[in-house]
Amino acid sequence: MSKKRVIENILGGQVLAKSSFTKHWRFILYIFVLVILYISIHFGIRNTMQRMARNDETLRNLRSEYMGKYTRLLHTGKRGEIEQLLENNSLDLVAPVTPPVIIDMEEN
Repeated sequence: MSKKRVIENILGGQVLAKSSFTKHWRFILYIFVLVILYISIHFGIRNTMQRMARNDETLRNLRSEYMGKYTRLLHTGKRGEIEQLLENNSLDLVAPVTPPVIIDMEEN
């Protein structure tokens, strides 16, 4: 048989009509299902890995943003910094001279 004849038999479907393939149609169907399952699992895993990479990038960005805000908050929360901001904005607030005192309320 020539190569052309073999290719025509395969593409034309005559190979499936022969008795050797009709005996094993269940096994061929099983292999076909396994190939489809393999491809679908592969694409599912690939999509999950891409989503994980995007999530890691987002997490890195959020961590750096958090650290920037945290350091700005620490700097702004200092007493001297607050007094400087009050003075720059011409507010009439002054620091208390006496320390805070706990007030005890007596119940009647």
